[in-house]
Amino acid sequence: MRVLPPDHPTTRLLGLKPHVHFFGGQGIGWALDEDLRCAREAVSGAVVEGSFARSPIIHSAWWPPLLQAGAAALQGKSVVCFADNPPAFYLTRPGFEQAAARVDLWIARSQEAVSQFQELGLPVALAPYTVDPEVFHPLPPAERQKIRAGLGLSECDFVVGNFHRDSLEKNVKLPKAQKGPDIFLEVVIEARKLHPTLKVLLAGPRRHWLRRELEKRNIPFVFSGTVLAEDDFSVNVLPREKLNRLYSALDCVVISSRWEGGPYSVLEALLAGRPVISTRVGMAADLLEGWIFSSPAEGAKLLAHVASVPPDFSALRDRALGSHSAAELRRALLEAYSGFPQTRESAIRAGRALFLRGLSRVHVNFRKPLGGQSRIAGIMENVRGQKSGREEVARRAIEIAGAEAAVKSS
Repeated sequence: MRVLPPDHPTTRLLGLKPHVHFFGGQGIGWALDEDLRCAREAVSGAVVEGSFARSPIIHSAWWPPLLQAGAAALQGKSVVCFADNPPAFYLTRPGFEQAAARVDLWIARSQEAVSQFQELGLPVALAPYTVDPEVFHPLPPAERQKIRAGLGLSECDFVVGNFHRDSLEKNVKLPKAQKGPDIFLEVVIEARKLHPTLKVLLAGPRRHWLRRELEKRNIPFVFSGTVLAEDDFSVNVLPREKLNRLYSALDCVVISSRWEGGPYSVLEALLAGRPVISTRVGMAADLLEGWIFSSPAEGAKLLAHVASVPPDFSALRDRALGSHSAAELRRALLEAYSGFPQTRESAIRAGRALFLRGLSRVHVNFRKPLGGQSRIAGIMENVRGQKSGREEVARRAIEIAGAEAAVKSS
């Protein structure tokens, strides 16, 4: 029998609220932690946020921590999991077949991810990413000019950029295939042929690869951060208020990713009032109709158009404010939780979960595997053998695996 939603009048009358434990963040203030923070804020007051042991609903930021918890600790619990990447990417990662067997509901963040989960036959609901419009918002023209001047940029410069990581984890000599810094580089090279005043603004950690490649090609750029030869993650992660100011300095944001769960930068840029162009990934495909490119040449033409006739993105901004609001996230999450038990675990079940969760943390040998979803395991085996079969999602997975392999062999 389906449980009444938390916002249903009868549920409110009875005082029932779902008991949820938010789980699986990284503790570094990056995207996964932001996912959980936004979720908590969105459902505040409508759920009871509890411990792992006492909560019947476990909401994980992503699936790898579920494997670390183990099947015994999760026994009897309902597992909801954010999809931080499209399922095509997960098919290239060992262990996804276990997560697929255990997650009761995947929370996709784009129509692309929803379609891929459906093709795999996995339960899925759509819940939007959100960013705070009090943090990301347009700045007055005078303030924008002041910020640009402080960065050494003139009003005649056509400034493009993004604030993604473009180096591969701690190996700052290699590019991160997902973010497509090589695609960004080719777009910029082509765009400068059409608009020679183009300059690049970069910020954030692990921008080493792109900075080095821009220097090689004598493409002018500004890096807003501390330049270190080694990994700079600990010093160049920027507060979101500063990111908003840097967005205001851009004439256009360029997203060049090969695959994405979001990215957040689509919403950040739109809410900051900046034009955005993107490859067809994640929620960019949902929000940026008319501003999607499939090749560097197409991206360069879009940039040339932005440079010659600055477009009005206010309608797209308004659409993003509506479809990706905290209210929409709240509605979607409460509906997702409504299919699961609402009351907290009994003392006996909570004690068992606490004991088994503790054992799983002591040593991997105490973690019981989550099992495996046979169909997903078969598709993953085909992907490893570069056999796409009938699934479009498998074809995309093979493309992703190929892109990552090309980077590592370069």
